[in-house]
Amino acid sequence: RIVSLAVVRRGLIDGWRGLAIAAAAVSAMLVLGLVVYQDIDLSIYEALPDAVRSIMGIPDDADASVLAYNEMLASIGAMALVGVAVAIGAHAVAGEEANRTLHVTLGAPVSRVSFAVSKALAMAVLIVAATALVWGAAVIAPVVLGIDIGDAKLGSLMTHLGAAALFHGSLAFAVGAATGRKALAAGAGAAVMVLGWLGAGLLPMWREGAADWIPWTWFNGTKPLVNGIDGAHLGLLVGGALVLLLLGVAAFVRRELRLHEGGGSLIQRIRALPGSSRLLRPTTRGGSLLGLRLASQRTLLIVVALIMGPVMGLAMGPLYAAMEEDLAGFAQSFPESMVAMFGGGDMTTATGFLHIETMGMMAPIAVILVATAAATAGIAGEERAGRLAGLLAQPQSRGRVYCTTAAATAISVVVIAAVLFLGLWAGIELGGLDVNLAYLVAACVLLVCLGWCFGGLALLLSGATGKPGVAVWGTVGVAVVTYFGYTLLMAASKEPWGWWSPFRAYLYGPPLEHGIEWWQPVSLLVAAGVLTLAGAVAFTRRDLR
Repeated sequence: RIVSLAVVRRGLIDGWRGLAIAAAAVSAMLVLGLVVYQDIDLSIYEALPDAVRSIMGIPDDADASVLAYNEMLASIGAMALVGVAVAIGAHAVAGEEANRTLHVTLGAPVSRVSFAVSKALAMAVLIVAATALVWGAAVIAPVVLGIDIGDAKLGSLMTHLGAAALFHGSLAFAVGAATGRKALAAGAGAAVMVLGWLGAGLLPMWREGAADWIPWTWFNGTKPLVNGIDGAHLGLLVGGALVLLLLGVAAFVRRELRLHEGGGSLIQRIRALPGSSRLLRPTTRGGSLLGLRLASQRTLLIVVALIMGPVMGLAMGPLYAAMEEDLAGFAQSFPESMVAMFGGGDMTTATGFLHIETMGMMAPIAVILVATAAATAGIAGEERAGRLAGLLAQPQSRGRVYCTTAAATAISVVVIAAVLFLGLWAGIELGGLDVNLAYLVAACVLLVCLGWCFGGLALLLSGATGKPGVAVWGTVGVAVVTYFGYTLLMAASKEPWGWWSPFRAYLYGPPLEHGIEWWQPVSLLVAAGVLTLAGAVAFTRRDLR
């Protein structure tokens, strides 16, 4: 049989939690956004000509508060759903292979083709279900709140969003099936998503039609909320997803499974660093606990570093210098509430542009991603794969295993922040921008503190439960809710109410424009310390699964 119901069921079980959390978080923030927008003076947008309202994504005869749909479903919320789809696609084959469970499944009467097709089917079902959940919330919310959505074509927008999630998830699936490397698959899917989002927003300012080849343009370039389904773009997304799935299945059938992934060369280079001998005490012949933890994350670190350093860092300075006049005109028509959704800032200045495009949202995503991956893999990932018990059978205490994972998490965050700092610094010099270097350092220090804070949360969930899904999706869910919650309060001019969100400490200022105050890093570091300590206590006192 081409489809194995048992494998489909396993795929649904593995992925439902992540998409359910993401869909619920996006739906909740959409409702909150509609509520908040009712308290914002949007009369200026009500008076705009229909053509301008269409460009901004406001349908005919609709309240201006429908702008919340563009921000939640066509931008930040879309990235959340697509990002989870990428994670599911990366895990479908490569995750099973990394967990050493794939060969067991293939030992049953299940062919490789059946396994891959069944996993792809499960991924598609999950994406459709999550899209339907958010769609339902988007339809019900304005009815309950008494908001007139006019001629808004929610079905068209959600169809495009589901197709975009399927395309990016299929890309991650194909890379994972072809290589057996989960981190590479996730990194490739995330890179296409992030670079596509960035290119779809900036390239049209340079030249009309310059972003027509980008998948993110196929998703929202024609404003489906206003103009309905674009058959060509939808065909590119769905057709591209099918091609990627077929390529992934074909590559998986023909390659040899990976049974072991080493990391000796990286360990040796780390050992050569001065003062590292105590941390890198050998645990087994030819390896060390910290070195192995860092080696297991090297692919993801490299991919994220390549995105954040050269693209989101180095390229931003010259890009702003080349587009300064166009950005000034664009910023005048860009709603302040939308600017708040990306962390606030003034797009007419170099510091504001760098904050909005890089530091406001993309940099937090990067450090939270690597921190969550490192914290989860070191404890819950090892426990699920059945390796943790064997490690603890050696002369290794639980405390040392936990502390080593925490150290790997902290180092991963510092690496990404350092690469981003160097990229931004070089880009600022190349573009001749007026940016205070001390403020840039302060912003990157806050980025490290934010990464450690969410890394501490991932360590707590990983150590307390031993379940990778809970650790990953729990951390992602908290990040989405706290970011959306705080930026929505910023949009409603109620910024002080966001004291409960770690993003208030990170975004307040913004740091690139005004520097930081003492309470910002202190509050994040205290939260990181408390969460990490609580995780250590929970891990040392529970039974292994």
